[in-house]
Amino acid sequence: MTKDDSILGHFPDNFEVSLSSSNSFSAHRRTLPFSQYLQELLATPDTLPHQLSNETWYLFGETYGLEWHEALLQHYVLPPCQVCGDNVALSFGMGNSGSGVQWHTHGPGFSETLHGRKHWILYPASTKKSTMGYHADQSSRNWMETIYPFLPANDKPWECTVKPGELLYFPHEWHHAIINLDPYTVFISTFTTEHNV
Repeated sequence: MTKDDSILGHFPDNFEVSLSSSNSFSAHRRTLPFSQYLQELLATPDTLPHQLSNETWYLFGETYGLEWHEALLQHYVLPPCQVCGDNVALSFGMGNSGSGVQWHTHGPGFSETLHGRKHWILYPASTKKSTMGYHADQSSRNWMETIYPFLPANDKPWECTVKPGELLYFPHEWHHAIINLDPYTVFISTFTTEHNV
């Protein structure tokens, strides 16, 4: 359903998506037809490290609502989750190599990669932002190539690469950033509420 050559067939013609900027605050929005975003994504397989995250676009976050549910999200099978129940929010995402959201925090959940690979970097919630040494409008890729190599060993983040069919749990309020590693990277994140239980 989510392959690049078939995904548009599950959505109405001229279906519009709302893209978010890739900076820490996802502060900017851009709305365009899904077909146009997919065409742009496939034509530009790489987000470069010098590109500012507040000027690059990413499909993630605003992928809820009835049309998203009927076209895609209702077919997603949640992994076993003892505390999920009906209190989850699903979010579909898609980006190219080098894209991804810069350092941010939110509630707990997990993210499953469907196509491509996603590299995750994480710090526990108690970590001071100064340890990370990032600028909110720098891209995650820029941070990995310019800041990460010079961090003292005891200041390095937890990290892993999530491949298709794998998922990662992110605890409540942990700092994290993501770098997509392939030209067509697709994932679904599930936000849970077990911190309220």
